Amino acid sequence: MIHLPTGYFQSRDTFLDSGRGLGASVASFAHEPDADTTAPLSTDVAFIGPRNAEAIVVLSSGTHGIEGYAGAACQFRFIDRYPSFYAHSKIAYLLVHAVNPWGFLHDRRVTRENIDLNRNFIDFESAVRPSSGYARYHDRLIADYQPLPRGLWNELRLIGGALTPARWKAAQASITTGQYSHPQGLFFGGHGPSASRIIWEEIFRTYVAGYKHVVLLDIHTGLGKRGQGELISYLPVQSPRFKELSAWFSTGMRSMTAGESVSAAVEGTLTAACDRMTGARSYALGLEFGTKHPLAVLDALRADQWYQNNKHILSREVGEQVRRKMKDAFVITDPSWSTQLARRFDQVMDEIGLAVNAMVS
Repeated sequence: MIHLPTGYFQSRDTFLDSGRGLGASVASFAHEPDADTTAPLSTDVAFIGPRNAEAIVVLSSGTHGIEGYAGAACQFRFIDRYPSFYAHSKIAYLLVHAVNPWGFLHDRRVTRENIDLNRNFIDFESAVRPSSGYARYHDRLIADYQPLPRGLWNELRLIGGALTPARWKAAQASITTGQYSHPQGLFFGGHGPSASRIIWEEIFRTYVAGYKHVVLLDIHTGLGKRGQGELISYLPVQSPRFKELSAWFSTGMRSMTAGESVSAAVEGTLTAACDRMTGARSYALGLEFGTKHPLAVLDALRADQWYQNNKHILSREVGEQVRRKMKDAFVITDPSWSTQLARRFDQVMDEIGLAVNAMVS
């Protein structure tokens, strides 16, 4: 079973202690202090494996802060299994804990700047921003949002626009692709590189440069059937690299661009940035674990954004209710869910190990 952490600080302590206990080289990359605590925020790394390896596997958690509960738990499990299953391989491993520590600390998906980090890795120097149909939905999603029962009419308007699977797919794509026009809206990609992106890029330059083969597995929760872990790529299914990577896994892989994945096609992802940043042979993918129905997850995100936009007139009790709603949407405490995560994560990591060891033999 995977053991979920109780919060960011406990997760950070466990990660660092476990990494040191394994003999890993650990380091911390400091973020701006948070006003609600005197304890430091950081993205922490643990490097383990042969220094002269040709290949490195990067395992990241907390790109979407609150999703760090499951991501960190997977990292703890990897550390526990490392001596028995991975220590004698030819692969170096880099574990990156809490890519977005502020979001993890506050049980939010976004960064301190209200940026969806997995929409932030675009070229902001270009005058062209990725197109999005988000503006058509913003009022119904956020501006007109009210908790039930007061918001019933607005909910009916929103649901009425996505009653069939095809209409829901179209709405999901418009809403979640990534938008750069509504800073107080959902899936906002930012107006420039976020602090978490800058630190991630520093980690990548420090630890990943120079390897011949680079694999990134970025762990997420919130999409798909409960407990199922879908492997997701931003690459089109026709691309040779997608076919090569998909062949590593007994369950294959899904492409966001083909409309077959639980995720819509997304701009500015961590995985796409990995492939751009490294001159090595790069293989980057996400592992998405399902939690609740997508409308329940979306409702939690809307409530969270509504509270943040209006917390100056709302009570702390409302904020705690919203926080619990977010945790219920992205973290399942049922042991059966944890067991599913453990089995699927082990399977994926074992198959990555087999493929990469064969590649460097």
